[in-house]
Amino acid sequence: MRVTNGWYVDEGRVVWGLAQHNGIWGGYRERDGWFADCPIRPNIAARDPGRTGPGHTEDLDRLTDAMVEHGVPGFEHCFGLWFDRRRDTHDTERRADPDAVPPFLEQPWPRSGGGAAWDGLPRYDLDRFNPYYFRRLKEFADLCDRKGLVLFHDFYLQHALVEVEAHYVDFPWRPANCLQPTGMPDRVPAANAFYDVEHPVRGELHRRYIRKCLDVLGDNRNVVHLLAEEYTGPLSFVQFWLDEIRRWEEENGRCLHVGLGATKDVTDAVLDDPARAGSISTIDLRYWSYDASGSLDAPRGGRQIPARFMDGMRPTPSQLYRQVAEYRTRYPDRALVIERHLPSRQHVWAFLMGGGSMLIDKIHFPSDGSPKSLPPADYAAPVGSDIARIPFRLVAEHLAAPLARARPLPLGDGQEHWCLADPGRFYLVYLLRGGPLTVRLPPGVPAARCRWLDPRTGEVLEGGTPVTDPAGRVEVRAPDGQDWALWLVPHPVPSGP
Repeated sequence: MRVTNGWYVDEGRVVWGLAQHNGIWGGYRERDGWFADCPIRPNIAARDPGRTGPGHTEDLDRLTDAMVEHGVPGFEHCFGLWFDRRRDTHDTERRADPDAVPPFLEQPWPRSGGGAAWDGLPRYDLDRFNPYYFRRLKEFADLCDRKGLVLFHDFYLQHALVEVEAHYVDFPWRPANCLQPTGMPDRVPAANAFYDVEHPVRGELHRRYIRKCLDVLGDNRNVVHLLAEEYTGPLSFVQFWLDEIRRWEEENGRCLHVGLGATKDVTDAVLDDPARAGSISTIDLRYWSYDASGSLDAPRGGRQIPARFMDGMRPTPSQLYRQVAEYRTRYPDRALVIERHLPSRQHVWAFLMGGGSMLIDKIHFPSDGSPKSLPPADYAAPVGSDIARIPFRLVAEHLAAPLARARPLPLGDGQEHWCLADPGRFYLVYLLRGGPLTVRLPPGVPAARCRWLDPRTGEVLEGGTPVTDPAGRVEVRAPDGQDWALWLVPHPVPSGP
């Protein structure tokens, strides 16, 4: 997989669609049932002794098959919020015994065999790495390579560092939980301390961990390396991470697919930095947004702001298109991703038409309908994945090849009609509210074949060959006043006598 013309492209075809995020807590627990307010998402590093399947020890081969089957070509992974599911109650009490409850969310670092952490199990040894965790991560990445899927690998998870005490008490780097003198605070907020690589112990621990991740995943083709889930930290830590990746690439003769995910000020600073901008293949837009009025909501980095502020971001389709198209125009050779729960198909189409490559959402397993709402027996279509299924199928079955050469093309005022085009060869236009539309073709193109794509059903309707006037204008009208996509393919210029 490569980034070509701002798209993820595999063998000449665009890989586009929805990516699911892994579960960082919550799940069925044998002792006292299911946390109904936390829908289960798969976690590839989970371990549930004796039980394999959704919400337990994930069957990675079946999970990736289901991603292909259900039109979810991406997966974002980070390590879990805590290991022991007793902490799902969100209490902060120190455990008096080591009787942990599965499924266990294995961490990148192993237990030491000595001392007692806050969860009652042995403390973590941050100088070593958990073979189970990295074996599962590598197995999943290999399956993604083989099946044409994309793994977004987050090195870190910020969620534990800035929110509530219950999220932090079992964090492996908290002094109560590890052998090493990390110098981390005992309470939140702890993000800025964690990102301070000038500390002699923490800086070296970060370097060793970053390199371990690269050693494990450096040979995989379809891995996009991201710094952290929910990262709102400082520019300095992003620079540190990028510099460590660059040194690893130079030492190993590799060129990795690196994504940049941070607040807008930090993102723009890296992309304006000639020493580091060239390392970036993907830009993650999830940490800022335009609201319905067009005002920019963009907290600054390094202020220990929980990424929960994103939950309030509800741009209109037009404002989402604006955000994506701005960066697609400014950085046409980078792929764009975003994590956002989008409430309508119009939002999904706005993301596609702006030139966005992968939409990450916290879709989850359906329950089995029982009183305890257990996970399903097999990998059914995730709840929420239907919102992007129709455009995914349209791209996969009809548009994957021509889309690879297309870019956003200004069309009208940008509020109602959006266009992706390879001018003179291919046009995809989305009409937010139907109605008439005029598209101007390059000089010398005599006519164009018109097809309408129904965003509600996925049906493709033939629209004939509309009349092209001498100025190259093609005038069409949507079948009704709802949203429609127009697929316009100009006829080739006749050659010969």
